[in-house]
Amino acid sequence: MLLFSPAKVNLSLAVSGLREDGYHGLDSVVTLVSLGDDVTLERAAETTLEVVSDTVDLQSMPQDCERNLAVRAVRLIEQSVGRVLPTAIRIVKRIPLGGGLGGGSSNAATVLKGMNELWHLGLPLDTLCALGAQLGSDVPLFLQDGTVRMCGRGEQVERLNLSGAPSLCLVLANDGTHCPTPQVYRGWDVRHPGVENFSYKGLTDGDVFCDNLRLSLQKGKVTDVATWVFNDLEAPCFDQFPGVRGTAEALQSAGCDGVLLCGSGGTVCGMVASAEVGERVLAHPALAHCWRASVQTLPDGVMAAHGPLTPIVMVRIHVGQPCPSASVK
Repeated sequence: MLLFSPAKVNLSLAVSGLREDGYHGLDSVVTLVSLGDDVTLERAAETTLEVVSDTVDLQSMPQDCERNLAVRAVRLIEQSVGRVLPTAIRIVKRIPLGGGLGGGSSNAATVLKGMNELWHLGLPLDTLCALGAQLGSDVPLFLQDGTVRMCGRGEQVERLNLSGAPSLCLVLANDGTHCPTPQVYRGWDVRHPGVENFSYKGLTDGDVFCDNLRLSLQKGKVTDVATWVFNDLEAPCFDQFPGVRGTAEALQSAGCDGVLLCGSGGTVCGMVASAEVGERVLAHPALAHCWRASVQTLPDGVMAAHGPLTPIVMVRIHVGQPCPSASVK
């Protein structure tokens, strides 16, 4: 079974203070994009994992496969159904590791859904989402399709109805800076001591903000969408990692209509009016040192972990600092 495991982009990310469970509160509009990993699942004598890539540096990936989210997803679904489900997993990585694009969470969601089909388990989507929430805050959103709003610590997911909306063209860039998520959130805490409420770019009502963003996405005009996108983690990330700030400035100078941090970094997203403009941005000298990709948002009705999926356009990836082909077994 060959499955497409897409990356995500947070078009908005509002953060509140720490919850009782130790997580920060989140309210975020998230969309899936045509950049993704290929995940192959096959029944086998034992569970194994192979990860390969010629565009992504895999050195920071855990060498113990039991720590990988994809294998943890297998173990969790085995525990849920009460039997062993030996599966060979092969992942072709195109999503940068630790870049704020949700690659590991996407792989976990893809494995959960794929295992359900491969082994004819018949688990409903609600059950898969509950399992995914045990693996990570971002996992449930990848079990949905199109654009979603996620709240809580990320486990509460609501689909936004964008049926018929045009796709957005985006350029992603990453200079290789590793931005540890806890460190970025600590930077937010320093900037917002004692803050318990969300910020919505000047609005106090998250429902109103999300509705305005949804209407802009429905129209598909990049300049309108760019007025609403924001990320509360951008400032603390830029404070601590000047290389990421430099990537954002490079995307702006290259001609993007709107620029924002992806998740907690260090990938930065730039919005462009068309794929042709995206190609020109990719070729801009200020981004020559970065990994970069021209992508489009995926439409409603396309399940994230159901494939094989043909992206809307061919994803163009440029590697600023090529890494040798590597594998984790």
